[in-house]
Amino acid sequence: MARRTKVQVGNETVDGIDLDFRTLREEWNEYETEDGSQIRVKLVVSEIIRTDRYDHQLDQPIYVVRSGNIVVTKAPDELKEELRRRASEK
Repeated sequence: MARRTKVQVGNETVDGIDLDFRTLREEWNEYETEDGSQIRVKLVVSEIIRTDRYDHQLDQPIYVVRSGNIVVTKAPDELKEELRRRASEK
């Protein structure tokens, strides 16, 4: 159930409504770095607040979305061996 709240937007505290929501889809973004590592990142939303502000240029209400990232990495075996060797030399 939505409830009134205050949220920081830049240097200003504004009123808003903390909205309930359901996740329709959360997908992974996948990247491959030049060292051959594969990086997967997924943004997970934890809170959505509709502020009492309105963007007249976009003709849309202004939302604040709080989220976290899940990051999964997979490095090539050769890279892991090299980094282990370097760490043991210190």
